[in-house]
Amino acid sequence: MKFDRHKAFPYPVLRPYNDDFIDLEFQINAEWEVEGETAKVKIDYAISSEDIKQTIEHGNAVYISVISCRDTYTRNNVESNTPYSEAIFSVNDLRGEVRIDSYVVVVNDVPFFQSPDLNPEFGLDPIKYGVGDVMAQDETYVYYFNKEHFKPVESVFDLVIKASQPKGQWTIGFEGDHIQIEVNPLMKASIDSARNSKKNRYILLNSIYSVAVTQAIQLLKENPDDFSENTWAKVIFNQVNTHNCNLENDPAYLVAQKLLRFPLLLLENFIFKGGDQ
Repeated sequence: MKFDRHKAFPYPVLRPYNDDFIDLEFQINAEWEVEGETAKVKIDYAISSEDIKQTIEHGNAVYISVISCRDTYTRNNVESNTPYSEAIFSVNDLRGEVRIDSYVVVVNDVPFFQSPDLNPEFGLDPIKYGVGDVMAQDETYVYYFNKEHFKPVESVFDLVIKASQPKGQWTIGFEGDHIQIEVNPLMKASIDSARNSKKNRYILLNSIYSVAVTQAIQLLKENPDDFSENTWAKVIFNQVNTHNCNLENDPAYLVAQKLLRFPLLLLENFIFKGGDQ
């Protein structure tokens, strides 16, 4: 079942652009690793509904991600009762657009679900969920795959040393296939160490990478033909189309937030609310 913001369910579902649950979120973050002929995806789930979490902990619902590639007819369902899962593929099974659709799905009947976060329009009576019902759903997560590697937007950046750079300052080079973020040698060592932590990666996403993506998008808005042959530009153009952004009219900083899947929300769901250990 693909994400459709206009789809109506006969029961409350926690999902974007919907107020069945008030001020709550369900969001995934997926990271791909490619080594040789093998591609591994690691998926983290963040859900701010304590009542849905308890339903999962009691064994009555599970996290499910459907990973599919239309070009190769590959489809794989990954199921987990913890907020983490992973799957391994042959790179020959993945080409072009790869989609991840994620849900919380009921596996045992839940006849008396209650939550103070439910929209009052559902009344005071307990909600009944049956086996196969969806309790939560995130937007589709999209990657583009070629024989070299997956290309989320942040993959087009290389962190490089610039010996003359003052510590704490960084500059950006857009001339090559990858965008180069140039930092002092000591700063590079600090950032490389920080990237080993999921928590710190989300912090970096909200600082260096958000600024760099915004600047890259601004350049493409102003001079798209100047960078049309650069790999980083092709990746960004692909993601712009996938996220239905209007590169001509939308401000660069808003496009950047969409392409990075709203990094402030990632920070909130996975760090501020204790999602990262």
